[in-house]
Formats: sequence, structure tokens, C-alpha cells
Amino acid sequence: MMAAFSLSWVFGVGAKAKGGRNRFPSWDDVLSCLELIREGKGSVTLELISKTAVGPQSLQVQSEGGKYFVSLGEDDGVDYIVRSYRNLKLQGIPFEVFGDVWDGVLICDEFSILKKYI
Repeated sequence: MMAAFSLSWVFGVGAKAKGGRNRFPSWDDVLSCLELIREGKGSVTLELISKTAVGPQSLQVQSEGGKYFVSLGEDDGVDYIVRSYRNLKLQGIPFEVFGDVWDGVLICDEFSILKKYI
């Protein structure tokens, strides 16, 4: 049986922010949300609905101006581990993404890579 996921998103900030949730999204729903945050500010999150299994639990992409912070939350049976994308070419350069400042080593700057591996 395939795991069921929930999709949540927010596009923009402040009074202009729009968001929502879809309990059983299609892959096209996920790709549509990623396209909406492609150049602006936003966040897209996929979460496992039944979190009883060991393994990946959530995947989140935060975006601002074509820069993306990607994190994967995983339960290994003992701890909750957060993994992130690594980009050595931007290491040491700070980037603000959706209100947080991250070292460039954690920033994906190519949307095609984001779509390919998400």
C-alpha cells in the first residue's frame, strides 16, 4: 500500500499571503505549488499522514527569489533527523529565504534540480 501524503503551501507574505492544504494531492498538485513559489516567496510541504512508520516523514521547500531551502524530516526509530540539500559552490555566502538566513551550502539555486529530485 502506498503511503498517503498531505500537501500544504503558502505563497507570498503578510496580507497578500495565500495558502492551503490538500490531504491527498496528486503529483501534478505538488508540481503546481512548486511552480507558484519558483521566483517568489513561499513554502511547500509534503507530510506523511500516518506518521507511525520509520523513514521519511516530511519534505519542505522554502523559496525566495529563485533560491530554495530544501529539508527532509526523517524518523530513524530513535531520533528525528533533518536532512538538507548541499550546494558547495555557494558555501559561505548567506542567503535569506522566507525569513531565515542560511549558509549558501544549504541553498538550491537551480529550479530544474529541485523539480528533478523532489
